[in-house]
Order: sequence, then C-alpha cells, then structure tokens
Amino acid sequence: MRRPFWVLVAVFVMLWSVSHESMAKNINENAGTKSGQILKMSVGANAVGMGESYVASADDVYATYWNPAGLSKVEKIQIGLMHNEWFEDIRYEYLGYVQPLSSLGTIAGSVSYVSMGDLNRTDETGIEKGTFRPYDILAGLSYGTKLSKSVSLGISAKFLQETIDEQKAQAFAVDLGGMYSMKNGFIIGANVQHLGTKMKFVEESFGLPLNFNVGAAYKLLDNALTFAVDANIPTDNDINVGFGADYRIMGIFDLRFGYRYTAGGNDLGTASGLRAGVGFGIGSYKLDYAFVPYGELGQSHRISLLASF
Repeated sequence: MRRPFWVLVAVFVMLWSVSHESMAKNINENAGTKSGQILKMSVGANAVGMGESYVASADDVYATYWNPAGLSKVEKIQIGLMHNEWFEDIRYEYLGYVQPLSSLGTIAGSVSYVSMGDLNRTDETGIEKGTFRPYDILAGLSYGTKLSKSVSLGISAKFLQETIDEQKAQAFAVDLGGMYSMKNGFIIGANVQHLGTKMKFVEESFGLPLNFNVGAAYKLLDNALTFAVDANIPTDNDINVGFGADYRIMGIFDLRFGYRYTAGGNDLGTASGLRAGVGFGIGSYKLDYAFVPYGELGQSHRISLLASF
C-alpha cells in the first residue's frame, strides 16, 4: 500500500515544481484572450471538493467534463444534476445522462447553462436603455470505452453558444481523454480539453481556452479513501496544480478536502485555493456539496445530485 502512495506524493511534488517555473506575479499575457469561459467551469460537487483533481478519479456522469475515458467505468444508467451559486449573481446549471452499452462502451449527453445576471444596457452616449442578461449554453455528447482491463479512452464533442444582448457566437470543440488503471488502485489520467473552432462576435474572432490536464489518483481501503493530484496547463493562464482527498465513512458519508495553486501565487489570495465538501449517499442516490472561496469576490456553493438506475 505504501509504494503507490509515495508514487502519488512524488507526482504531486513534480507537478508542484513545474508550476514554480514561472514565479513572477505578473498577469499571464494570454489572460482574457479566449472565449467560451463556460468550458472552464468545473462540474460535480464531489470533484470540486477534492481540489478539482479529478482527471484520474472520474468514474461517474461528471466524467463528461473531467475525462470522458472515465465513463467506461460507469456500470448503470446515471443522471447528474448540479447547481452552482457563483459570486456576482452568476449561476451555473448542469444536467448529464449516462447510458452503458455493455461491450460497446458508454455514451453520455450533457447540457450546461450559465446566466451572468442582469447588466445595464447603454447607448453610444452613455444613456441607459434597460437591462440585458448574457448567457451561455453548452451541449455535449461523450463516449468512453475500455481497450483492456487497464486502458480506457474517451471523447467528447461539444457545441457552445454565447449570447451577449443581441449578439450571438457559436463554436464546436472536442475533448480527448485517457486512463490507465493498475490493480493496486493507482490510476493515471490525461485529458486534452477544448480543441475547437473560434467564436466570432461581430467582426472579431476569439479562440477557445485549450487546456491539457494530467494527474494521478490512488484508491485504497476498498475504494473508501482516495488521494488525487493533477495539473492544468492552459493556453490562457498560468499552470495550476491541485491535490485532494475523499474519505467515505460507513459507505454513506463523504468528507472531502483539496487545494489548488497557480504558478506565481493565487490572484485572489492564498485562501482562494481551498476546496472542501461533504456527501451523503443512500441506495441509488447521492447528494454532494462543495464550498470554494474567491477572496473579496465572495464564495461559490455547488450542490449536485447523482442518481443511478
């Protein structure tokens, strides 16, 4: 049991070291240059509570976001719902459905909706002309399959539409994921996210926030305890690394804790990297909650429900 644990620690140290290659506190030169920010908003309170380190742990409907290869581990029909109460009146809703197809693999569909709250509309002279509500809609179709007992692959195809007042823009994207699971409970996962077209508003086009995510997880005590680490390498920000843990008590309660750190320091303060969550499951139903602080901006509260049939 000790060897995989220390391997996991070594992976975390390596990822942490990589994140320190750029220690300058300067804002990344690519920050704010990409569209489709809904693509970066994580789903599933269980995953968020673990420090958003889920690329190697994904094994439920929320794998549609974290790593589609994880869908291959779902053995029953699943429905997932999530509500994210963000700061500044931003709300994020997610609905996902998973259908195992026996030896043919597993398919899943998902829909996400983000509302930015009411904003004031003004004309060219600065006079207010009422309000409008920007929103994003993201629809996805995912597939995961096992190539062997150890290797799983997955793919997600996504359609995104952003609406700002009377202007709309669309884009298509693809995620490609993979997992390697060992008999001792050690798992390695990787996911390339948001490979796709540009979004064009009026006359200007913006690319999507391409991201490469790699990590590892270690499950022990008959899967009651999970440790996970991962690293995100985005094209529009600095590298960030995270770690998390999930401990299931009596097969019913889950306690989760995690932390995310961005190279050069978290912009909203050290405390903004904290993640925490709890879960309660009985029978085919599971309810999860996650708390994420955002410094002076406020807090985020995620609640998700998972049902299996």
